[in-house]
Amino acid sequence: MAGVIASWERHGGQQVPGPSGAGTRLLLAGDTHGNLDWIGTLSKLAARHGCEGVVQLGDFGLWADQRALRNEALAVINDRWLTAVARTAALHGVWWRVIDGNHDAHPLARARYQADDNGVRPLRDGVLDWADRGAVWSWAGRRFAALGGAVSIDKDFRREGVSWWPTEEITDEEVDALIARAGTEPVDVLLTHDAPLLPDGIRPLSNQVLRERCERSIAQVLRAVDALRPRLVVHGHYHVRWSGLLERPWGTVRVEGLASDEQNYQHGHAWSVLALNQLAVAGE
Repeated sequence: MAGVIASWERHGGQQVPGPSGAGTRLLLAGDTHGNLDWIGTLSKLAARHGCEGVVQLGDFGLWADQRALRNEALAVINDRWLTAVARTAALHGVWWRVIDGNHDAHPLARARYQADDNGVRPLRDGVLDWADRGAVWSWAGRRFAALGGAVSIDKDFRREGVSWWPTEEITDEEVDALIARAGTEPVDVLLTHDAPLLPDGIRPLSNQVLRERCERSIAQVLRAVDALRPRLVVHGHYHVRWSGLLERPWGTVRVEGLASDEQNYQHGHAWSVLALNQLAVAGE
């Protein structure tokens, strides 16, 4: 019908619908870095593997519109790119929920899109949204929480307000807000960009200042883990696929790390399928 705007064009609106039942499968995706071709491939993989939606783990591509950067005072989020992502997802019949990473333009995205009561910011009506830091929600009887953010180890080569933002680091206030919103009931899945421990094969940085900041970021995630007591933590950021167990005084947490679009040639490294009924994660 003439004049009708497709949902993938409508800014804001409703959150994504989420899974329809406990037997639903979701595609988990690591860092996408604004790579629209890879986002299209992930959407296709989600549909192929019977997943209703994609859950992405930060460094998604919430970046500034390069046209506006000619005048930094007018910098805004790249809405054209977000529309393209939503259109790609809709064409494959899936939706996307993302969290933020260290490379996303948090201030620009927060200024453009408002958060709902549970901390989720709808980006495109029912197709694409952002679970900002501290978001907590329930899908098909499972409780989820989100804590994006991490430390950029390459920020000396970036420009503040253009390709790097001080808001990348997780603050005490953000963790406190997450804990308060979650309450006393544990969550099932905690979605993070950074990890609650260094993944296998990743060594501490030699730069002492950066190492200490990275250690603090990990400690913030670990504080959230201890407060929310999830069964599963899924993260991105390190560009490696790994699985591990985190032993805490209150129990054992399974940790799954996913690689990025840069490792998309390695089958199953940059994405996995989450079966909600058993909280099982598999490469296919």
